Amino acid sequence: MRSALRRALRGTLAGVSALAFVALGGAIYVRTAPPTVLVGLAVIALGTLLAAGGRPALFELLGRGRSVDGDETANSVSEDDPDWWLARIEPALDDSWNRWSAVVLTVGLAAVGAGSFALLVTHSGEDPPLGLLVTGMLGINGALLTLAFVFE
Repeated sequence: MRSALRRALRGTLAGVSALAFVALGGAIYVRTAPPTVLVGLAVIALGTLLAAGGRPALFELLGRGRSVDGDETANSVSEDDPDWWLARIEPALDDSWNRWSAVVLTVGLAAVGAGSFALLVTHSGEDPPLGLLVTGMLGINGALLTLAFVFE
């Protein structure tokens, strides 16, 4: 019972971390979020990453996780590691990812998509922001794609 609860907690934290990193990447990309939002997302993303995967997950995110050969140190940077920090999230969370993570990611993406559409509908100006439409479509479609992994 205790190991099942621990596995569910680690999976939930991994899902929250992945969702926070995706939100942080999107907020950095659009460059309209205030710095406090960026810092808050970064704290949530790194905190849940550390809680779910520990220091090895953080080192994997920084690109210093796994060595290529057995004689290299763990702090060396691998040649086939992705350069983009957001692409290193999946390998960092791989050990703690489970069905609970997929549920959190699916529900989170659906909430982002539905929230974007709700903001789009209630927009009071004449020209609604196109970014809300794109975010809503990406959120709903992402939730539909990740829904398949919940039931595998």
